[in-house]
Amino acid sequence: MCGVRGEAVLHHLAELTDGRPGPVVRETSGRRWTYFLLAPGESAEHDWPPGARRFGRSGQDEYIGVPAPDGNTYPLGRGSGAPEAGEFVDAELLHGVLMAQLCRISE
Repeated sequence: MCGVRGEAVLHHLAELTDGRPGPVVRETSGRRWTYFLLAPGESAEHDWPPGARRFGRSGQDEYIGVPAPDGNTYPLGRGSGAPEAGEFVDAELLHGVLMAQLCRISE
């Protein structure tokens, strides 16, 4: 993903949402992916850029993983505060931030 880091995406989402980006899980070692938890079905509405990986199956909770440039995969930690019941990352906002990050890198 050309150096786009999940931590940077999370930082931008937090700025755009007054510190409430929704539920995010980070790997604290290893490849250090950052997982953005979306409402069921929302990830299918977007064409995710190369490097951002869509996880989940129809009718189940879904998430988008964004890897760190290098590292391992375990353990996990929260990337934002504890979510409230029914709270998810805004898929459209996440998609926009990812696309903006990619455009900035390719310039």
